[in-house]
Amino acid sequence: MGITLTPTAHRFEVQGTRLYTWCALDTLIFPALIGRTAHVTSSCHATGEPVRLTVSPDHVFDITPADAVVSIVTPDDVSAVRTSFCNEVHFFASPEAAAPWLAEHPGATVLPITDAFALGQGMAANQFTSQPPACC
Repeated sequence: MGITLTPTAHRFEVQGTRLYTWCALDTLIFPALIGRTAHVTSSCHATGEPVRLTVSPDHVFDITPADAVVSIVTPDDVSAVRTSFCNEVHFFASPEAAAPWLAEHPGATVLPITDAFALGQGMAANQFTSQPPACC
């Protein structure tokens, strides 16, 4: 469902446990779903520069670099969400770093991390109609 022990580009640490997520947006969604704060480290998809942030169930903070963004795409095939969505949702160190990727992905956009977090919160709210599952 988006969290794995298999290393990916998106390291997701919760209470000292290192996990990984399928895409950048997962790192912004899962803290609300599990009710825990996560420390996220990823690499800019274009430059390799580290992108770091802390995500609690209700806000995101300590974003470095401050103008980092998340790419968002509309999946062509919802039956293959990992390949049509997750594999295209990345962190970028800045909008400028994302520009070449955006030029190659018509219809995609990038959002500041705080805006992507708000999008993720809406998605998380739709995942469960009752209490989030216990975790960790």
